[in-house]
Amino acid sequence: MSPCPTMCTGAFREGDIMKAKPKHFIPRPEGSGSVGQHPVIVLSCPDSQGYVFVAPMSHCHPQGTPTRSASRYGLPVDPVKGESQVNIGQPKVIHWENLRPNKPHASMGYKEYLALKADIFKCWQQQQQHRSSA
Repeated sequence: MSPCPTMCTGAFREGDIMKAKPKHFIPRPEGSGSVGQHPVIVLSCPDSQGYVFVAPMSHCHPQGTPTRSASRYGLPVDPVKGESQVNIGQPKVIHWENLRPNKPHASMGYKEYLALKADIFKCWQQQQQHRSSA
């Protein structure tokens, strides 16, 4: 792992907050057709086909989605909408061309980015343990 988030393209780097429509996630979530842009955190650089992993942020994730408060990762609380939640479950896959810049540009600090990736990995481990004991 590099000492700081890697520059992925000229448009973004790991840890950047971008915007994406959930209908562009692969696989496409049910009922996502009319859902507007939501913030996502870039977790990886594009693979050879241009796909990246992202962690969606929302005030209303689907029931059963493992989340953590955005402020845990140094992300600001919206003064109107309040605290947003970061999905720490299975990262979503999206083509980088479907990501839009956040205005103004926003990015996580390196320590907070590492904390998010660690929480996602812990959640994945717990899900694997739960599946193997079921």
